[in-house]
Amino acid sequence: MARTIIFTRLVARPGNLDELLAALDELAVATRAEPGCEMFVVHPARDETDVVLGYEVFVDDDAVAAHRATDAVAHARAQLDELLAEPPIITYALD
Repeated sequence: MARTIIFTRLVARPGNLDELLAALDELAVATRAEPGCEMFVVHPARDETDVVLGYEVFVDDDAVAAHRATDAVAHARAQLDELLAEPPIITYALD
């Protein structure tokens, strides 16, 4: 089965970039400990203020489903509702 690769673009509300990065860093630590996660990284965009770009790789769709069911994701989603200016843009890539 092919790996699941996810690209995410998040836009913070003005003044909330540092809080967004902190929330995503907390999520990254928990996610990297999951058995189905091969990579989870986030970076602030170089040329776009308040934009964060993410890259995730999971062993398969079942690992993504397990990830989305974790307490860490539930906690992050609650934080993101307060920090994001708009819904995230999520793109799935072929492996």
